[in-house]
Amino acid sequence: MTRYTALYIAGKTPKEQPYMIGMATAMIFPTIECLSIDQYRSFMRTAIKMVHFREGLGSVAKRNKWTAKVKGEGWHGYWIPFQDQLEKKSTTIDPNSVPLGSGCDMVAIAIHGGGYIEGDALMFMHTYLAWMKSAQKDHNLKIGILSVQYGLSPEHVYPHAMEEVIAAYKDLIKNHNLNSSQIILLGDSAGGNICLGTSIMLRDAHSDLGSPAGLILICPWVRDPEPLESSMFDVVSAHGCEIYREAYTEDHPDKVMCPYTCPHSTPSLEGLPPMLFFIGGVEILRPSIENFVARAKEEGVDAKSVIAEGRPHNYFLLSDISTKTDRDEAFREMSEFSIRAHDRFKKA
Repeated sequence: MTRYTALYIAGKTPKEQPYMIGMATAMIFPTIECLSIDQYRSFMRTAIKMVHFREGLGSVAKRNKWTAKVKGEGWHGYWIPFQDQLEKKSTTIDPNSVPLGSGCDMVAIAIHGGGYIEGDALMFMHTYLAWMKSAQKDHNLKIGILSVQYGLSPEHVYPHAMEEVIAAYKDLIKNHNLNSSQIILLGDSAGGNICLGTSIMLRDAHSDLGSPAGLILICPWVRDPEPLESSMFDVVSAHGCEIYREAYTEDHPDKVMCPYTCPHSTPSLEGLPPMLFFIGGVEILRPSIENFVARAKEEGVDAKSVIAEGRPHNYFLLSDISTKTDRDEAFREMSEFSIRAHDRFKKA
């Protein structure tokens, strides 16, 4: 913190990074740079509890107001059905009474981040609710979210998490009468990596299920072969990424560089669905994400990126490292992406 303040006073911090965001990032960085897997898990669980309390979701009862535990063959998670968040006198519904995939125009399968080794399906529940509200307010679009509680590494290595996501996707289509064009895949960080890998796998090996309507990728780890370099201005470290990769792939060469764990290595991106990328301006993953977006566009993929200058990895998911304007812009972009996907479905 003292070092960051000194750099800020000297004008050597990122120009677009507000002091308080930079300070919050500087407090987090030394912690994530040196933790073991067990220590990281303990840190993350405490952080998630703090976020839930701050967002008014600290108790199980408050989270149960919005969510229902669900499961299918080969997967389990939480169903967050659409609820009217605009009408103050609207009747609160019991989420358990709403069948999976019903009562909404689009369903998002959410795949949380956490370096494959930590996190849970409701860690960004406040973000999901804010996006659902934005889509309702701006476009009268009803979104439901199925957040998959996938098995964490190193206990569950690749392809376990991806198989669970595909099982949930298949369940929605085969057993809950959804069209693939009604399903958006949403992932952040390592969850964004799983999201991309899943989309490529669906194209390559499950074409009978159809392609999802689109991918919303929040600071995804696309695994560019170029080495990463840590920065005190970001909340992700190169050291941490090495630990995450080893835990997920067992450092097996065939897993490390396969297209489904390393999207950059896929021979072709042709045939993938529209993608919306969010990129923190000072995150260490920025160059790799920008390279991937450029390649996707060259290969005919409808890809758009939103760059928040001066912001770290996963910026708008946490109020400590983003502004209200950052978050409002992100939800607006997500809502516009979703209504376009819905319009394509309706015209098909």
